[in-house]
Amino acid sequence: MKRIHQMTVAQWEAAFPDADACKVYLQGNRWPDGVACPRCGNVIVSVHTTPFTWQCRECLADGYRFSILVGTIFENTNIDLRKWFRVIHLMLTGKKGMSAMQVYRFMEFGSYKTASSMCHRIRAGLADKDFRQLMGIVEVDETFVGGKVKNRHKDRRGDGSRGSRRQG
Repeated sequence: MKRIHQMTVAQWEAAFPDADACKVYLQGNRWPDGVACPRCGNVIVSVHTTPFTWQCRECLADGYRFSILVGTIFENTNIDLRKWFRVIHLMLTGKKGMSAMQVYRFMEFGSYKTASSMCHRIRAGLADKDFRQLMGIVEVDETFVGGKVKNRHKDRRGDGSRGSRRQG
């Protein structure tokens, strides 16, 4: 398998120059086998008058109209999809992530509440069990969780060796 490298800012700018590029990317990853109705799963949908919107005639008598954003974290938002993608890129590429305050300052949103709401939605989307996490090659460095022996409780100090030996 080819190793996937982190996308630089220049690569991100080239990949997502406008909101339509983001929608094309979202459509290709959401429905790799073709567009399907988010309500019933029907794959026989007709293209609606506006781009990236479809209509399913199986759901209701009138037909259920849906867009690329229905059922995603981007639904019911006034923020441009490119800004959403940029915030996701910032949160995922930062060594320690990015706080809502940092997003607010960096993206120059009108209010902190907007940045906070976006970060909350993104984190909720990443916590979704159906979200395919850690796809491809995952590199993990060695780590030690714990602390110094001298800081442990007196009856939990043991011999001071690092290891997976269970105590008590």
